[in-house]
Amino acid sequence: MSISGNSPEEFHAFLCEITRQAGELQLSRYEHPGEVREKAPKDPVTEVDLLCEELLVSRIQERYPEDSILSEERGGEISRSGRTWLLDPLDGTANYSRANPLFCCCVSAAEGGAITHTAVAVPRLGDLYHARLGGGAFRDSKGENVRLSAGGSNALDYAFVGADLSFPVRPGPYESGLRKIFDACWQLRALGSAGIRGAWVAAGHLDASIGTRNTAWDYAPTALLVSEAGGKSTDLSGEPWTFESEGLIAANANLHPQLIEVLNET
Repeated sequence: MSISGNSPEEFHAFLCEITRQAGELQLSRYEHPGEVREKAPKDPVTEVDLLCEELLVSRIQERYPEDSILSEERGGEISRSGRTWLLDPLDGTANYSRANPLFCCCVSAAEGGAITHTAVAVPRLGDLYHARLGGGAFRDSKGENVRLSAGGSNALDYAFVGADLSFPVRPGPYESGLRKIFDACWQLRALGSAGIRGAWVAAGHLDASIGTRNTAWDYAPTALLVSEAGGKSTDLSGEPWTFESEGLIAANANLHPQLIEVLNET
């Protein structure tokens, strides 16, 4: 598909197109990820991570050569005056390396400190989640386009909570609050993919997503998808999420304040 023009709608279509293409590349190598190595202990990268990154970067640079790019493997920087692309070419690499179907490609665009567009392609499940600032959040699946609404449980004791934590919970300022949330919620989901976790909150499949790292390419999709689906996304203290935030909490609008209260109890 060839897309021309620079209107917000055309820009969004381009972003969705390249995200979907990277997902198709992932699917073409499913069960055959090539060499798998560790960037750090328990932090794998595959040949497909790098191939997807090359695909995304080359398409963006060809179309928008003045834009900045911050990508998980190559690094980069966030522009303070122009537009920045935030790329997680293969989110859920550990899953992918074992042919677990919960992996995705995450692409977001930011300008003026705000996430303006995002897409999450989940190719093994056939879904593309996407959102535009002020334009709502959607899932394209099997030829259908469905508007998303973050719903589900309004009470923590009936909530499905997704988190990117390994056990035991690492020491830190939110250690006690996190344990309280995990003890109080109905079920805890560790999907191995921040992108899918956030998309599922926007779709109402999960009630909350909690992340405790500072990885903008992971959390940008959640911040926009959940907000555009009527939920709320903040940092762990309840303040607006930024690129510098040490973590993100996103949930439906009724549950979010309960989570913030429990997380920050002293």
